[in-house]
Amino acid sequence: MTSHLKTAAMITLCIFIPPLGWLFMYKHSTFDRKTNFILAVACLAFFVYANMSAGNMENILGSSKGFERSLTPEEFREKFNNAAQKLAPNLGLSIAEPLTVDDKNFTYEFTSKLKIVGTLDGEKISELKIFTEPTNQDESFQTINVLGLLIATLNPELDAEDRGEVMRDLRMLKEVSTEGTYDWTTNRGWVKYSVHADKGKVIFTAELK
Repeated sequence: MTSHLKTAAMITLCIFIPPLGWLFMYKHSTFDRKTNFILAVACLAFFVYANMSAGNMENILGSSKGFERSLTPEEFREKFNNAAQKLAPNLGLSIAEPLTVDDKNFTYEFTSKLKIVGTLDGEKISELKIFTEPTNQDESFQTINVLGLLIATLNPELDAEDRGEVMRDLRMLKEVSTEGTYDWTTNRGWVKYSVHADKGKVIFTAELK
């Protein structure tokens, strides 16, 4: 490869794939150290500017911007219902009325044995819990469906297989067991999911990190 082609390849990589471009620069650049540094900074600045303009920086840096990820109770209700309409239109699992909200919590009951309780930090949700006491298979499956919709609401980037993996991590893919005491935890993006069971009562928690 001629020096001109090496330089062109290096600049292209620095602009579009900076880490690979820097490695290429380290091994093959014909410029001095100062010129390499200036070139690397200029390419990185262009890379950041281009992706910010295209709205891609959140995907590149990871989902760490909490203000875009946080939800108010009403935003959660809207997103949950959208997920229910898209993924489970025949199950009738929607939050059909505004959630009961006070200064620090909100609640919605699907049934007397299945409800969602949210903890608020100001106007935003910091934690969601599903409280359930299933006594038969139908109630167990209903809980699983609500949990699946909760995962789809908080992690919309996950497909069906990935949501199933969260269920497997929580040992809840087939049915909700009310026997014994157990605790399981898993993380997806900005959400920490956990399940705790004791004496027939099961609590699923989604902590928004």
